[in-house]
Amino acid sequence: KMKKNLIALTLILTSCGSPEFKVAYKYVPPKDNEKCLTQCKKEYDSCKSSCSRNYENCKEKAEEKASEVYAKLLKTYREELTAYNSAYDVYQRKLIEWNRNYRKLYKDYVYFKEQCKKHKHDYYVCERKYQLEEALDLLNDRKPEPPQKPKAPNFSSILSEFVSSCKKNCSCEELFRTCFVSCGGKAVPYRFCIKNCK
Repeated sequence: KMKKNLIALTLILTSCGSPEFKVAYKYVPPKDNEKCLTQCKKEYDSCKSSCSRNYENCKEKAEEKASEVYAKLLKTYREELTAYNSAYDVYQRKLIEWNRNYRKLYKDYVYFKEQCKKHKHDYYVCERKYQLEEALDLLNDRKPEPPQKPKAPNFSSILSEFVSSCKKNCSCEELFRTCFVSCGGKAVPYRFCIKNCK
């Protein structure tokens, strides 16, 4: 049963590229070294268990750190949001005034434009049209800009950043393979296509 379990233990490594392949190992145990293989399996299970436990502990600490950072960023965001709301009120008032001025100028511009069409040789009327045109361009350049709204912090992205430093792979498979071979067994590698196969 022990030998069957060891043979069944397939270790998969992903390789990059197109087409994509996976590398697996076929384990051929020695004829008589059960005790050594049992020890390899124990060490493998212990490694996996320890790795999983350390990863969970790391995740817990990551959550604590992420919560602290998030709380600080949230405080800053609320302060920035208050400042933004005040700045937005000022912007709205300026925009109302700008719109009022623009409408008045545009109304005058349309009037003198029509008059210039009718009386092409009236220097004053056509000159006034050009003056108002320039004034509209200048006013357009001075249109109030809305303040930039602050971005709320995202807890999930902060947490992901901290968790990404937690070690998930502890090379237990590689350690097992080394132990298995040292016991006299064979680890025969083979690869097979999993994506974009021809």
